[in-house]
Amino acid sequence: MMLINILFGLVVGFIFGFILTKTGVTKYPRVMGMLLLKDFKILKFMLTAVISSMILFYLLGDFGLLKVVPKNLEWGKLVGGLIFGTGMGILGYCPGTMAARIGEGKKEAIIALFGTALGILIYALTIKPVKATFLSTEINGNIFLQLGLNKWLVIIPAAILFSAIIYFVNKKVSDNKKIF
Repeated sequence: MMLINILFGLVVGFIFGFILTKTGVTKYPRVMGMLLLKDFKILKFMLTAVISSMILFYLLGDFGLLKVVPKNLEWGKLVGGLIFGTGMGILGYCPGTMAARIGEGKKEAIIALFGTALGILIYALTIKPVKATFLSTEINGNIFLQLGLNKWLVIIPAAILFSAIIYFVNKKVSDNKKIF
């Protein structure tokens, strides 16, 4: 069973990397264009992924085929997200696009991989004292429970909102213009 899970993960990872590469979202100018609000192809790609995965995960959960367990939220995740976003803005990679760029044979992506490994090592060496000192408070990460609403009363409007953003961006911004 574990081997099947690993193989499934590898196949999905290769497909995801192929899609990232073919859509062009691994390119540095595209990432920087998104961060500068000049190119919205990544936004459209990510919102499409969020809409489809959000609906699919919760449908599979409702049918008992998948167990959806929201993680608790803590301040460390906010700080980590800010550090991650800063690194992504400087380098132009997130882990998925970095792996896709390594698959494309890009040498700078291998350097980014070493930076990622260094960040993981620093995290591993510091998490216990940092968490005990600064990150002891958590809130339940189940937004539906926090809002007191049925999950579909949040998911459906969110999917409609994200679809409207994609539609608006498609109407107002061309992905084919030269950014830099």
